[in-house]
Amino acid sequence: MLDLDHPRSRHVLEAARIEDLIRRQLLAWRDDRALASSVRADILCNLLPQLEALNAEHFGASKKIHRTLDALGRTVQGADADAAWQAFGKLDGPGDNFGTWAI
Repeated sequence: MLDLDHPRSRHVLEAARIEDLIRRQLLAWRDDRALASSVRADILCNLLPQLEALNAEHFGASKKIHRTLDALGRTVQGADADAAWQAFGKLDGPGDNFGTWAI
């Protein structure tokens, strides 16, 4: 469970907000393959850079978080929505991520 008094909590909540946007985009892509180009562009040019900035500014530029985000970005560049969804799963559970799964 997230400790709301922890100084990093608001940044974890911001990461969760951005991850939710990625989740919605990936689900839309899975439902409609014609959205692939716009979804990939939004995730790669807008949403992942926001998460990278959060990592740099509030999570000590964690190499583990960076690797998770980098792997997601590489997968999103491909044409396989299901593979991108699986890569996103590494943000959505215990592991090398922002800890948003604990909310």
